[in-house]
Amino acid sequence: MAMIIPDSHRDLLEKPVVVVLTTVSAEGKPYAVGIWRRWDGEYIRITSDPDNRKHKNILANPNVSVMALDPQNPYRFLEIGGVVESIETEGALDELNHHTQLYMGKPKYYGNVEPAEREPEYKGIMFKIKPTRVVKFG
Repeated sequence: MAMIIPDSHRDLLEKPVVVVLTTVSAEGKPYAVGIWRRWDGEYIRITSDPDNRKHKNILANPNVSVMALDPQNPYRFLEIGGVVESIETEGALDELNHHTQLYMGKPKYYGNVEPAEREPEYKGIMFKIKPTRVVKFG
């Protein structure tokens, strides 16, 4: 069963709000990081480098939490518990470009955020997070 994002707080997933992703390592240690993301109506999509801590943690434990705080009212937030259902390489750069468009109004990551000549080095991955629990406040 798909978790429903409340209409009253859906804007926190549709607008360019930096969210906090929390993962847990194999040793049980939490790790939280601010990230770009995109809500596609079913999944929260996040891109990453395969060599970073969040990827290693997700491989050890696919359960994550995503917290979106309203930048205009910190007492209004959306907390989503979820599970990473897939880790994909195909489409990761396209997803990163979606994030760049959402957060920066630019069509491509490479050439706008990073130099265009670095694009051939890109080795990103994409996490698809399926919400399993939703808590709203405010």
